[in-house]
Amino acid sequence: MLEYNESLTIGDIMRFIATDHERTCILQSKNGKLYGVLSQGDLIKAIWNGAELITPISNILNPNPITLSSENKSPEKDALKLFAKHGVLLVPIIDSDRKIIRLISVRKIISDEYGS
Repeated sequence: MLEYNESLTIGDIMRFIATDHERTCILQSKNGKLYGVLSQGDLIKAIWNGAELITPISNILNPNPITLSSENKSPEKDALKLFAKHGVLLVPIIDSDRKIIRLISVRKIISDEYGS
């Protein structure tokens, strides 16, 4: 997870994703609220469409990503459903104010269930 600021570029997010095994960057505000999400696929599409490494992420950021509510009773199971339907690897669990409570990693669920 990274704290969002206006100076972040596609290159910054690519560096973050290169060291993160989830292929996703969750961006949060200073007060811990979900600001947006960028996936490896989002970055590839942006570059394919002419964006450069110095392009601000505000141009491509998804401010309304797929999330689960903190009220959800079976978040791991529902995260797997989101993976099957949308290919989402990292699912933010948020409260009614969009504060990030935790992240669910589909890879970790699978690894825990079937070994690494």
